[in-house]
Formats: sequence, C-alpha cells, structure tokens
Amino acid sequence: MGTPPSANGLGLHRSTRAEIDLDAFRHNVRILRQTLKPGVRLMAVVKADAYGHGALPCAGAAMEAGADVLGVGIIAEGLELRRCGVEAPIHVLIGILPDEIDDLLHHNLSTTLCTRPLAEALAKRAAALNQSADIHIKVDTGMGRLGVSWEELPAFLEFIRGLKTLNVCSVFTHLSSADEDADYTHRQLQRMDQALQSLHQRGLPCPPVHCDNSAGLLNFPESQHDMVRLGIALYGVTPPALPEQPARTVPTLRSVMHWKTRVLRINPLPANSYLSYGRRFVTERDSRIAVLPVGYADGLSRSLSGNMDVLVGGRRAPQVGAICMDMCLVDVTDLPPVQEGDEVVLFGRQGEAAITVEEMSARDDTIPYETLCSVGKRVPRVYIP
Repeated sequence: MGTPPSANGLGLHRSTRAEIDLDAFRHNVRILRQTLKPGVRLMAVVKADAYGHGALPCAGAAMEAGADVLGVGIIAEGLELRRCGVEAPIHVLIGILPDEIDDLLHHNLSTTLCTRPLAEALAKRAAALNQSADIHIKVDTGMGRLGVSWEELPAFLEFIRGLKTLNVCSVFTHLSSADEDADYTHRQLQRMDQALQSLHQRGLPCPPVHCDNSAGLLNFPESQHDMVRLGIALYGVTPPALPEQPARTVPTLRSVMHWKTRVLRINPLPANSYLSYGRRFVTERDSRIAVLPVGYADGLSRSLSGNMDVLVGGRRAPQVGAICMDMCLVDVTDLPPVQEGDEVVLFGRQGEAAITVEEMSARDDTIPYETLCSVGKRVPRVYIP
C-alpha cells in the first residue's frame, strides 16, 4: 500500500492544496490508544474519504499506529479499500441493502444490522455460498436513526442467534450528544446497560460492546466497554468538554490537514473601490488586495465571505468581498509587502501563528466535520509521511 504524493492528477498543477500530515495522524492514533483500558480495541473511522483526508493513506497509517478495525460509512468505501489491498477488518457503519450482500460477503466486510428481513436475507445468502457473515447489532438508545430499540435487544439477539451463518461481532450504540449534553448521554448509556443486563437475565451470552465515539471517549472515559470508534479526534480535532462534567485529561492532538494556497495577484486599489460580486465591500483607503486562487468550488464556503482570516507571512489578514467560485480576495494592506506566489494558509499553521479548522467552522456556523469533508476533490492532497 503506497502513499501517493497527491491523491489526484492536479497535484503538480495547483497552488491550492491540502497538506496531510500522516505523522500527526499516527501520533493521534497512538496517544488516543494510550487512554484506553487494557484490552479495549480501537476502530479508526475513515468514512467519507477519511473526513476528506484520503481514506487509503489514513487507513494504512491507522493500522501502522495500532488501530484494530477500520470503519467506513458505506459499502463502496469498504470495497475501494479492499481493491487497494487493505486486508484489515473493515466495518460498514450504516449497514447495507439486500442487493449489496454479495459484495459484502465476497470482500469479507462486516456490516451493521438491525432488521429481521435483512438478517434473514444475509443469512440465507451466506449459507448458499457456504460462508458466514460478520455483523454488529446496532441498538437505538436515543439517536432515533438506526438500530433496534434497546428494549427489544434480547428478542432480536435471540432471533439472530437462530441464524447460524451470522457471526455476532458486537452490539453497539451511538451517542448523539456526548459533546453537548451530559445528562442525555448518561441516559443513553444507562439504557444500553439495561439492555445488556436484560441479556444476562435471559441467559443470553453478551457479545462485545462498543459505545464511545471521540466525544464519548474524552468526556465519558468510563464507558469504553470492549471497543471505541474514533473519528474526528484522529484528525486532530478535540471535541469540546462539557461544563457539568469533571475536569478531564485530554491528550494533545495534532492537526492533520493544513489547507494552503498562494497569492495569484496583488491589486493596488484606491479608496472607494468595490470588490467582487454584489459590491458588498468597498475600500475605505488606498489598499493592497491579494487575489487567491481558491473559492467555493474548492469547498471554501461562500457564507464565510467577509468573515474569515488567512495567514500570510505568519500574520492574519481579513478576507474581503464575496467568495467566488474559483477565487477570493484578502486585504493585505497592513502587512509587510506581500508578493505574488507567497504562501497563504486558510487553516493550519504558518510559523508561530495558526488558524484552526475549529475557528473556521465556528465562523461558518458549522462543525469541523463538515468543514474538513467539504474541502473539494479538485484540491490535491499532498501527503507528508
């Protein structure tokens, strides 16, 4: 499994790029693994092209750093990793449809399962192929999305155990508010505990259990169970602490993606000059305006227009005017002379200065997950081993 210098053919021809620090990614995996109790396994979630970082390089780095399982969102992501030679256990988190069963079995993927018709179809096809299928039973403890009701887990598990070609790898739930609401998260964990206790009461053996996502692990470390599923923290974003929770010990995570571009042109403009579409910005003084070759077609949200900074020469400069499809404008009047070709950081570090993805996300009224995933495919990923 090689690590390409760039994820697409644009790498040598674009000044706008996302640098992916794989050493930082491996650091995050290792340091988060150190927070786990003995015997607790780690699923590294690389869905959505590893949150925009590149699934194949991140999958390889995750396994090198000690992850036990890879998590993908949809079966196509698992198939792509298999085609690229990844042999590690891969779990399809949102599950599959019946017409995807053959691909699941042929490529030795495991799937989330929470309905009887799909269970029966999967078991029947596995039997016809003289195979078994690995499944993880999802329990709905209050997300209202996927999963068998926590109160119905014993009956569902008993039904599944009657399907001899299904191998139950775990039962699990997903915490909806572990970075927002301690009381509700405790309620979800209590419901899961009640569901597990009911298994014991009915004499049913309990499979391995996993509940924690990144926020769950850091804010509720007592709920690790047998495995944790880590996503956003692996990419260097620390989920927020909850004010009502005890003080937590948080490992120092390192940012993995650094989004950069270069100055395309410097425009000296007089006072009272209008900038960009809609004339939403007018210079109040003689100004130097830098044109950057990055815009909303690259994933730089248009709603950030006039509400973000960039780094040039280790100093902040405000973005001005409407962000365009391919370009945006930055006021560098107050900076030392800026030249065409100079490096510009949209988020990441430049010298001693930094703009975090969390800052950009807050200004855009969104979350780091969306900001990272939105960095477009025409922005080449350049991998730093």
